[in-house]
Amino acid sequence: MRTRHARGFTLVELVIVMVLVGILATVALQILRQPIDASADVQRRAKLADAADQAMARISRDLRLALPNSVRVSADGRAIEMLIAPMGGRYRARARAPTNPAGAGDVLDFAAPDTSFDLLAPLPQAPSAGQWAVVYNLAAEGSQANAWAGDNRATIASGSSVNRIVLAAGFRFPFASPGQRVYVVDRAVQYRCAADGRLLRHAGFAPTAAMVVPAPGAGALLAEGVTVCAFRYQPGTTSRQGLAALSLAISREGESVSLLKSVHLPNQP
Repeated sequence: MRTRHARGFTLVELVIVMVLVGILATVALQILRQPIDASADVQRRAKLADAADQAMARISRDLRLALPNSVRVSADGRAIEMLIAPMGGRYRARARAPTNPAGAGDVLDFAAPDTSFDLLAPLPQAPSAGQWAVVYNLAAEGSQANAWAGDNRATIASGSSVNRIVLAAGFRFPFASPGQRVYVVDRAVQYRCAADGRLLRHAGFAPTAAMVVPAPGAGALLAEGVTVCAFRYQPGTTSRQGLAALSLAISREGESVSLLKSVHLPNQP
């Protein structure tokens, strides 16, 4: 009678199979890893670009709301600040005709301190107490026609309406605006790039004649990993608008994105 011999894998065959399976697994992993890594890279770059774009958009939005001629940049170009004027109107410079039954109206007096004045058209909303009324702002430096220095900036009191501005104390504006413009300013804002790579936004600090960096108070974080940060501002003239140029580069996890943006600013005081 014949006996059937048991058959199986030898140790050499088992080792060969394990080596072949390892090689195939390594090849398959490389094939699968490439699209996975590419997808992760795209997502990482998208997040980085989105962070930089949001920071630029926030700065640009505040610049467009800035009081004309109130933008200023630090000496090293790593900080920029402005006074935010969310609304403005035209003050009454002349009384109504005597025949007008509504009365003469409250004219803004430039010859003596005044405590209130009417507006020719209603504001979008009534100014709040503590905001400032600014007339004929010409520069962000110097002591004349400079809202940072305060010679043309008066504190608004309660009781103001969309048609009338009431001042907290008698104030004499030094210069009349050729266009009878008055701006309502509600806060000062500063953007700065710190040495540790953070982009910060300071708001709500008191305006000062000289630029102070960093501005008082804790700054809100806008971006991290900032490697390039440069602000430039070219004041406007009677024939052209002012121009703010912003350069920002952010690096994170081996990726980097750079943005450059220019913002044209009105300069009619």
